[in-house]
Amino acid sequence: MSAITPLDNYPLASQASLAAQYVGKRLQGLPTPAVILDRSKIKKNCDAMLQVCQKLDVGFRAHVKSHKTLELSKMQVGNEGPANFIVSTVIEAENLFPYVLACQDEGREASILYGVPVPQSSIPRLIDLASKLAPRSISIIIDNLSAFQKFQATISSSTVQIGVFIKIDTGYHRAGIVPSSPDFQPLVSAVANSTSGPFFMGFYSHYGHSYAGSSPSDAADGLIAELVELESAVRAVPATFAGREKLVLSVGATPTATAAQNMLSSSSPRVAEFNDILAGLKGKYKVELHAGVYPLLDCQQIATHARPSSLSPSPTSAIQPLSKDAIAIKILLEVTSVYPSRAKPECLVSAGSLALGREPCKSYTGWGIVTPDFANASTPSIYDDAGDRTGWIVGRISQEHGILTWEGERGMCNEFEVGGKVCVWPNHACVAGAGAGWYLVVDSEEDGDGAGEVVRDVWVRWRGW
Repeated sequence: MSAITPLDNYPLASQASLAAQYVGKRLQGLPTPAVILDRSKIKKNCDAMLQVCQKLDVGFRAHVKSHKTLELSKMQVGNEGPANFIVSTVIEAENLFPYVLACQDEGREASILYGVPVPQSSIPRLIDLASKLAPRSISIIIDNLSAFQKFQATISSSTVQIGVFIKIDTGYHRAGIVPSSPDFQPLVSAVANSTSGPFFMGFYSHYGHSYAGSSPSDAADGLIAELVELESAVRAVPATFAGREKLVLSVGATPTATAAQNMLSSSSPRVAEFNDILAGLKGKYKVELHAGVYPLLDCQQIATHARPSSLSPSPTSAIQPLSKDAIAIKILLEVTSVYPSRAKPECLVSAGSLALGREPCKSYTGWGIVTPDFANASTPSIYDDAGDRTGWIVGRISQEHGILTWEGERGMCNEFEVGGKVCVWPNHACVAGAGAGWYLVVDSEEDGDGAGEVVRDVWVRWRGW
């Protein structure tokens, strides 16, 4: 009898059965709510990240927590070169394991970083994965000495070597340690001087507060601040570690990591300073960017204005605009009731917080923006949270239902009918996707007209922790 693993606790839907139900169907005929992904937009967003890292000669580590699928994970790392990932749950690592192992069997660099300070109860599962992969293919994040000592004691009875990144708090104040802390030097010395089991990989920063930015300049400031802070952290590494291996400096969050695309333009904010800092670091360390939600994007990301919304003369494979047209995720909803006589026109729709999430967006007061898709083709205005603010949004939300509200002049509103379908761009793709067992995949380029109305594939989403 084969061993039972946590994967057995979260059985996934059959991809073959789902494909038989959905592939070839048009969005108008689908049950709701449903999460729709646009494959061609995802590919452009993924390719741009890989291309900019190649042009800047830095590494890239793909976070998979936003989507939790094998198909999109593969798109994030491409068909060649390193396949390095970050996960937020051990079950993501367990689902990635066969692909990472296959990459290593082909001679391709591949690894998994558990991207938050590790729960002690999860360490045995990570040890099991590490025992089946090349040394240091599994890494963890540590930000205090007590956690490291407990981890070291747990791993001492095994023969595996697991990498350790020290998490630096660069201003987000969620997890991490500041280099000025009196606890910092003892932590760095303990990790760096470990000679078996844990292996010191480098320093890691997540600039999560970059979501509050509002311009390419803000994003550039964040990216540079991370690099400077991690360079400062390296000064605490004891001389005894010198020569063992180049340390990794891993920086990012989607606004700052994708803002690296701006650095390919000589007119970008702080580009000369960025290039000087990066050139100085690359000779001594391995610099890598990491990000997760960038393949999908969402209203939160558009609100950062971390990259231009349009490009002149045109986008390239490494530089893509940051606009609603680049959002690759939308939630398909159905209008179940209409209220034209209210103070402003409203509709009840078939999805609430469990399908859309409750995360706010700093640029407007709603929970999603109705897209210009088929069901809303007659509506003259798509809500522009940076412009005239006229159009339909998800204005209120309950557990299983939402209220669409018309914003702007009443005379401009084309009202919906009961039974009509609408699509909504969510505020936060990671949370909106969590309510789905699978994604229905369209391809706006394959359809030819840019509409992306036919289901081309189904991607099953990983479940559990």
